[in-house]
Amino acid sequence: MDLSSFILAYFSSKNLSLITAFLCWSPVDILNLQFRTRSTGLRLRVYVSEFSVLPDMPAYRIFREGIVLDMSCPHAHLILNKASVNRAFNHRHSWLLLPDILSNDTDLGDILQDTVILPDADVVVAFPEKMLDVYRVAIEQPFTVLDIGGGYTNSENLNRLWATIPTAVTRRKNLGRIYLKSATIISQPQYFKGWSDLNDRQIDTFPKLTYPLMMLLAEDLNFRYNMKQIELYGEQQNGSFTGLAGLLQREEVEVGVASMFLRRDRWNVLHYCSETVELVGAFIFRQPSQSAVSNVFLLPFSGGVWAAVGAAFAGGGVLLAVLGYVARRRQLPDDTAERLTLSETFTFAIGAACQQGSDISPEIISARILMLFMLLSSVFAFTSYSAKIVSILQAPSDAIQTIDDLTHSPMILGVQDTTYKEIYFAESTDPATQRLYKRKLQPQGELAYLSVWDGIARVRTGLFAFQVELNSGYGVISSTYTEREKCGLKEIQAFKLPMVSVPIRKHSGYRDLFAVRLRWQREAGLTERARRMWMVRRVRCEAGGGGFVSVGLGDVLPALHALLAGAGAALLLLLAEILTRFVQRRHHF
Repeated sequence: MDLSSFILAYFSSKNLSLITAFLCWSPVDILNLQFRTRSTGLRLRVYVSEFSVLPDMPAYRIFREGIVLDMSCPHAHLILNKASVNRAFNHRHSWLLLPDILSNDTDLGDILQDTVILPDADVVVAFPEKMLDVYRVAIEQPFTVLDIGGGYTNSENLNRLWATIPTAVTRRKNLGRIYLKSATIISQPQYFKGWSDLNDRQIDTFPKLTYPLMMLLAEDLNFRYNMKQIELYGEQQNGSFTGLAGLLQREEVEVGVASMFLRRDRWNVLHYCSETVELVGAFIFRQPSQSAVSNVFLLPFSGGVWAAVGAAFAGGGVLLAVLGYVARRRQLPDDTAERLTLSETFTFAIGAACQQGSDISPEIISARILMLFMLLSSVFAFTSYSAKIVSILQAPSDAIQTIDDLTHSPMILGVQDTTYKEIYFAESTDPATQRLYKRKLQPQGELAYLSVWDGIARVRTGLFAFQVELNSGYGVISSTYTEREKCGLKEIQAFKLPMVSVPIRKHSGYRDLFAVRLRWQREAGLTERARRMWMVRRVRCEAGGGGFVSVGLGDVLPALHALLAGAGAALLLLLAEILTRFVQRRHHF
């Protein structure tokens, strides 16, 4: 098979539509290649001779590209050097290297020299009788060469070959016990007691969760870590990053043994391998009691029921007064008829509604029956009222359902003291979140930021909402709250946190290899196992209706207000009566 046909068959079998060729062929051979390329529907761009103008060859674009390089060209090393500098030896570029076809025994080390072809590269050196898959496990290591067979053949045979041989990740799983520079995060070394200590899961959760996954990755791919410990994830300052992000930006380490937020500003200086877990943050608080948001003495009955009860007892009082009036007009033998005036019957109606008796005992049968059924109705109404108000006093309200409700509530707000404690509030585009931040958090300054233990302890006392990573918050809640206290908790998300992922040096040659094996861990359930071990789920309400809540002064405050209002009105009326009596005496004399 001629070389032009093999080149087109090779890239067609790779499902590539764009080919960049660096050739030192005769014009006739190049024209023949271009003609065949057009007939197969592929796109071709050719660079010839001394390669004075080279393409950019960026490491990443939204499409894949095939590159064929004639190694017999005198300036082929320029292409190799630029591809190494730009990290173009990666999965986006499928390289086909054509050495001198008469020299099958050519030393690849001499040809490729210091070329950076790492495990994520797709580089094949093609001879007429065979093809060699070439890569290094590390820059300082010699080339690993695998004879994958083939040679110059057609696309049907190549498709059969790709279906037969193991995938690149499977072929390159053995990294030969090399050391990779890495770093992990221990933000609070004074509390660190080992990678398997579950007592303080809310401290450095993501490094502790990621560590066993990365250790399993190292065992899976047969490499080791040269690890250092730092305290910060990294923030941008004057264009450069601190912490772990800064180490990756300066290429001082290859990979981070931790999980970091997928943030836009970090994408410019580092890449990510694979997501580990989803982090959820929300305000945790206890819904205020019904008495804190409304008058509990009005809640047992709806407005219609209150109107019906009032109308029934008012009608009964009026009817009782009418019966007394009729008895007086007809001079019936009943001494109590004289007392059945409208004011007295009104007082009786109020007393009956409040379960109070009366000293009036009329001899008129109709009046007795009316009073009996008014008292009986009050028993039914009072029983329903008492049962309902007890349940209302025991249950929290549902007054706070949104961020705006939280903003306008009397609650005090706090935020977990983390490295991103202010960032996501300030960056949020939600107007409700911005209003909450400016009205509730900014005025407090640094006092708004608390440790997990302090914030959750204040939530327990009520009228305090704490923005916290839910796994950290529920870890403390599960160990400090009673079962009943767990039942009254509510969550409201102010903003959505990004996913966390394993960071790696930008354009690292191990990114795709690590990503595939970490995804395999997730598919096999190993990531979920680590998540269940280190991430605390939302606490369940096991108490149900058990226990009770003591009634406080705030719950009966409306009754005290009514008592004070009545006492004040009575005092004013007493003063008015005294004054009236005094004026009458002065006028009499």
